[in-house]
Amino acid sequence: MSRPESGGALSRMSARDRRALGIVALFLFVIAGYTQLIEPLVFRFDQALEQRDRAEQLSTGYIQKIRMLPRREQRLVELEREMNALEAYFAQDLIAQAAPIESLIDELTAYASISGSQLRQLMPDVETTLDLEGRIHDLELIGDYPALRRYLYLLETSPRRLNLMELEMNPPKEGQSQARLRFMDPTPTPSREATADNAEPLIIGVHGGAADLPVYVAHTGGAFAAAQVAVGLVPAGSPQLSADRLLSGEFDGVVGSLYDLIRYRLAGAPVRVLMPLGQLPLSVSLVSRTDSLIDGLDSLAGKTLGVESLGMAEVSLLQMLYDTGMSRSDIDMVYLDRRAMVRHLRSGLIDAALVSDLDGARLDYLGLRELEGFADNSSEWHSYLIVSTDSLSRFPQRWRAVSQALLDAARGLESQDPEATGLAHAWLRRRNPDATAAALSKTRYVDPAQFTEQLTSDAAFGLDFLQEVLLELGEPVPDTSRSELVDATWLRSMQEVLDEG
Repeated sequence: MSRPESGGALSRMSARDRRALGIVALFLFVIAGYTQLIEPLVFRFDQALEQRDRAEQLSTGYIQKIRMLPRREQRLVELEREMNALEAYFAQDLIAQAAPIESLIDELTAYASISGSQLRQLMPDVETTLDLEGRIHDLELIGDYPALRRYLYLLETSPRRLNLMELEMNPPKEGQSQARLRFMDPTPTPSREATADNAEPLIIGVHGGAADLPVYVAHTGGAFAAAQVAVGLVPAGSPQLSADRLLSGEFDGVVGSLYDLIRYRLAGAPVRVLMPLGQLPLSVSLVSRTDSLIDGLDSLAGKTLGVESLGMAEVSLLQMLYDTGMSRSDIDMVYLDRRAMVRHLRSGLIDAALVSDLDGARLDYLGLRELEGFADNSSEWHSYLIVSTDSLSRFPQRWRAVSQALLDAARGLESQDPEATGLAHAWLRRRNPDATAAALSKTRYVDPAQFTEQLTSDAAFGLDFLQEVLLELGEPVPDTSRSELVDATWLRSMQEVLDEG
């Protein structure tokens, strides 16, 4: 439409129509202006508000993360500690690898004591499989349902990584159920050593600690092989198991203390002291979990206490019980190695443990706390190689070679030979080499100058004093003496070995 025509159209409109048209035109102009000018401003303003909100949220998140950094670092330290403990828990057990069946029997027997069940029968090697490395065993148990359940828990969480394959449980009869199970032990069977004349090796029971370290160093470091004598290392187990194995001839020797000597003689085992192995500090601690309600020995009545099999920890326990008016019958005592103690403490299956030579840093590392302690800087105890009288009389030359190899290993430990120190780290399973060096610094191994005095002097041997202490505590003691436990002929032979060294 041309301008004249549009002008004519407007002139022909009434005033009311022209006002209406003006209002519509103004409305359209306002809309166009809003769309072109104001809406982008509103949009940018909304974007600015959203960016401010996101910035506030990010800053709040950063502030929270900064505040949480100490807690996260603490948690990372805890996780690292848990990982180290887990790696140490599943680390190679050198004794179990050397004697898988004997160590398995010790472990299953300890599980029965802890769980309250009864180990009825163990049938080893019931099945072999070509595609699996390991051994398959059958086991029969008797006990109530909670005891059997605890036993199965211990079996499935074993550091040996036992694999439960079959389980059969009979209905309870007079409150007792019978369980049959089949499991696989992945620990391979080692080859048996033999001497040049095909003789069986001398079997020595060990515990896996600083007290029997020279035996392991001589065995793994080649000192026994250099002396042309075959030696097999087997876990010693509990004191009763050690005594039974000495009586049956399964053990030719075992590492023990004077208290172990007394227990073996009480059990009727004919034994002799071959030689001292090491001098260790007498430091005993009663420990429990950090969250445990137990606050001392007097609160352990009717509860389960783990005790180390080797050493003088049990004698210290008897003294502490006597001082508190208690006796060994007031607590349930279970003999365990240190790794098993930590495991069962943390799982709650034992209430406390009595361990030796455990410093505060290691307590924190293991998540434990000390309840009571007995430490005397002037007190020490000796570990000995205790041998069967029959084995000593049958193989005197082989035992002489063993003693020479042990003296060589002890000299390597005393001089901090790198190879001996590396073997010690593997045997003691400390968390780092510095911890191993600290443990070795507290122990003195065989000193040839003191060797003869230790075996010829009643005062240095200390048997009479220990027997008097045990009698005062109401414990039985055998009718024996140093001269009976140390063979004079063997002592002269050992003097020749020392002179040759």
